[in-house]
Amino acid sequence: MPSQQKLATLNEQFAIEGQLQFNATDDLIVANITNQHATASIALQGAQVLSWVVKREDKRGAERGANEQQPLIWLSDEATFIAGKTIRGGIPVCWPWFGAHPDREDYPAHGFVRAAVWDVVETSTTAAGQTNVVFRLPQTQVPLALWSHNTELELHVSVGATLELNLITRNHGSETVTISQALHSYFAVSDIKDVTVKGLEGCQFIDALDDWQRKVEITPICIDAEIDRIYQNTKPVCSLEDKGWQRRINIETNNSRSTVVWNPWIEKSARLGDMGEDGYLNMLCIETGNIGDDRVSIAAGAEHCLSACYRIVKI
Repeated sequence: MPSQQKLATLNEQFAIEGQLQFNATDDLIVANITNQHATASIALQGAQVLSWVVKREDKRGAERGANEQQPLIWLSDEATFIAGKTIRGGIPVCWPWFGAHPDREDYPAHGFVRAAVWDVVETSTTAAGQTNVVFRLPQTQVPLALWSHNTELELHVSVGATLELNLITRNHGSETVTISQALHSYFAVSDIKDVTVKGLEGCQFIDALDDWQRKVEITPICIDAEIDRIYQNTKPVCSLEDKGWQRRINIETNNSRSTVVWNPWIEKSARLGDMGEDGYLNMLCIETGNIGDDRVSIAAGAEHCLSACYRIVKI
C-alpha cells in the first residue's frame, strides 16, 4: 500500500479540486479524473492510462440509467495492481524497444518503463474543460544495465471529449539514439466478431503468426482468430468500427509510422493467464508506434513526440 505521506504530498501539489485526485489502488497510486466531458484513471506505475469514459451529452439516451457511454479502454478482470508487475489492459507505454529486445533475449519485453513508477510534474485545466497531467520517468527508474543513454521521457495526457497522449523523448546525450516505441492501446469492444478495422488497406505488414512474413493488407480487417500484425508506413488515421455499440473509434496519430493489430484469441489468452475468462472477446489492441523498419533515430539535443488522439463517433 502506498504511504499516506506520498499520497498527501501528491494531492497537496497536484490535485485539482473537483477534477483530479490521487488515490491508492492496492499497491499502486492512481490519478482519478472527473470533468465535464469524461472520467479517467491513470496509474503512476508506467504512466498507464487505465480508463477513459466519455459522459453522455443526452441523458435521455442512457438506457442503462447511467450518464456515461461504453468505455473506450479495456482492462482485464484479472488485472493486478502489484508494484513491479505490469497491468493487463489500458494503454501501456512500450519504450525504448517494442516486443523482444533485438539483441538480448533476457531483457524485458516492450522495454522497462511499464513497470517503473513515474513522477507527476504538472497538472492543469483548459478553458475547454480538459484535464492535463504530465508524467516524467525519473532517472532513478532507468536501469543503466538496460539503457545507458542520456534521455528524458515524458507522457502528456489530456482528458476531455477526446483522449490525447503525447510521448516525448529528449536526447540530452552527445550521440544519436535509436528507439522503437508504442502506445499499446487496448480498446474495449462489444464483441470481437462485430468489429472492423479500417484505414490500413494498402499497407504492408509483418505477420508475426506466419514466420514474420511481409504481406499487404487488401481489405478492412475483421477478427475471427488470433491476429498479431505490425503494419508499416501507416497513415495518420485509422478507425475501429463496432456494430454492437454503434460507434467508431477514430485513432488520429502524429509521428507514428507503425500500427500493431493484436488479439490473442483463445489459446494464447489461456497461456497469458491474466486476460480473464473470454476476455479476448471484448478487446482489440490497435497500437500507435514506431517499430521495426519504422524505428526512430533522435539526434543529439533533439526530441521526438509520438502522439495519439482517440475520438468516439456515433454510427
